[in-house]
Amino acid sequence: MRTVQLDIGDEVIPYAFLGVSCTDAGHKFCWNLNRTLGTHLGYHSELEVSHKKKRPMTRHCVWRHQDEEEGYTFDVIWNRVPEGAMIPTLVHFDYLVRVESMMGERAATLMEALRSMRRVAACFPVAATAITQPEVLYYE
Repeated sequence: MRTVQLDIGDEVIPYAFLGVSCTDAGHKFCWNLNRTLGTHLGYHSELEVSHKKKRPMTRHCVWRHQDEEEGYTFDVIWNRVPEGAMIPTLVHFDYLVRVESMMGERAATLMEALRSMRRVAACFPVAATAITQPEVLYYE
C-alpha cells in the first residue's frame, strides 16, 4: 500500500480540540452524549494510525455530529484503546473531541455540556501544540 505524508508546515490547525476522560465505552459515551445534548452522533469511520518508534498500529473509532443550521461539526475520537493512544502525549484522555465551527465559539459551550455529563471525570481544552502527530487528525 502506498503511503503519503502530509506536510502541514507552520499552519494553524483549523479545529478546536477537547480532551475528555470518561469511563464509558465509545458507543455508550456517544449514546449518553446524544441523550444529554440532543445531538445525533453516528459512527463515521475507523482511523488506522501508524506510530513511530516501532509501536504497533492502532485503530480508533470516530463518531460525527453535523449541524448545518448552526454551522458546526464535531467528531468524537476514541483516543485511548487497549493497543495504545492515538496521540501518545494525550494518553490521559479517553476521547478527543474535534470541533469545527464557523463562529469558533461552539467548543466552549460543548465543553461545559460535557463537564455536566454523568461519568465524565474531566473535560479540558487541548492546545494544538500538545498534539505531537497532527497529521492523524486530518481525515474526511
